Amino acid sequence: MSDIVIYVKLDPYLAQWLRHEHGGNPVKFPKNSTEYDIIELGLIPKPYLAATVGPGDNRVAIALPFFKNKDVRYHNFLPRKAQNALAQCIRTRFVVALWKDLYKFGYIGKRKQDLIWAWMEAHGIEATDTNWNTIAKIYLRKRNVYREQKRKEEQRRLEELQRNEDSLNNIKNATT
Repeated sequence: MSDIVIYVKLDPYLAQWLRHEHGGNPVKFPKNSTEYDIIELGLIPKPYLAATVGPGDNRVAIALPFFKNKDVRYHNFLPRKAQNALAQCIRTRFVVALWKDLYKFGYIGKRKQDLIWAWMEAHGIEATDTNWNTIAKIYLRKRNVYREQKRKEEQRRLEELQRNEDSLNNIKNATT
């Protein structure tokens, strides 16, 4: 890792989760991770008139690793589109981690809201109502998509069984 960092703006819960999951401040992504690849692809030499982005609210410091084909002393600027791609990748990884840990609990209503609080605590996310509501909504949206996929899958199976049953009945009728 080099001593050079870039700053990427994230939602507060994402910034806290990322720092917890990837080594504090600055964040260090593992080699061959998607985030690592996005950074390598997106880094360019700093444009002459570009403002330097420094630490601030909801900005996460990310340590630039040494790349084989890019010298980070000169290629140390991440344009807005690359920052957006990196932020989206981080958010997707967050949703996957949330779903992987909580999907088995099914419906999380008022009686099970402590599961999200516990998950937030285990993943270094500050226990605020805003963070809880945001994470609960993400979970509920994901759960609804999952349920809809399961419903469609079950419907396809039933239709397949009906077609097989109809085929068997046709064969029976043809032989009698």
